Amino acid sequence: MLRLHNPILFQYLNVANKTVGNSCGLEFVRWRRKPRWLPVAKSKMFRVPERKPQSLEEKKELLRLHNNYRTQMRSIRQYLREENQRIAETTTMDHIALTPKEEEEEFNRCLQENEKWNHEISKIRELRLAKEREATKAYVQEKLRLAEEREEKQMQRIESLVKKEKELSKTFITHEKLDEAIEHALANPVDYNFALDLQGNMYRGRFNVPVSTEPAQK
Repeated sequence: MLRLHNPILFQYLNVANKTVGNSCGLEFVRWRRKPRWLPVAKSKMFRVPERKPQSLEEKKELLRLHNNYRTQMRSIRQYLREENQRIAETTTMDHIALTPKEEEEEFNRCLQENEKWNHEISKIRELRLAKEREATKAYVQEKLRLAEEREEKQMQRIESLVKKEKELSKTFITHEKLDEAIEHALANPVDYNFALDLQGNMYRGRFNVPVSTEPAQK
């Protein structure tokens, strides 16, 4: 714990008090437990802690677990020992006991075996690529067929629209037929007005008046 009679701390506190608006603050920290680098207290130096009693079931269970652990570790050590011995013997026979001629023959044999594997894998790859090419070809052909069908339907729809417009073009009023169309419209006026009575009868014409069916009141 920091003490106030420390000259450096006392000087810092005086400077902080003289400074107006200083936001610095001091926080005193105490160890909640004794630091580990301090020695054992004199009052506890020769004290022997009392061992807690252990039940018989707990002793048996701990003994069983300990025996299982020792058995498993012994098995792992034995397995690693045999594996290291096998690797050492195999490495010695393959790389140290072989003569240069035998090493060359072994290399040629491995090279031929590798070429054989490469040839087999190449055949498998060629078959796979051939199947993929056939599948891609069929897919593209199907897409082209669908595109041709869509284009044909589109052309048929366009041709029908063109025929319809050609038929309608015969009734269009051109510059040459403008006077004739005006005379025809004046000679044949069309009245689009109509009226409805309560019974739903329609009377076409602007000047038509529905006839009342109710009896006249006296």
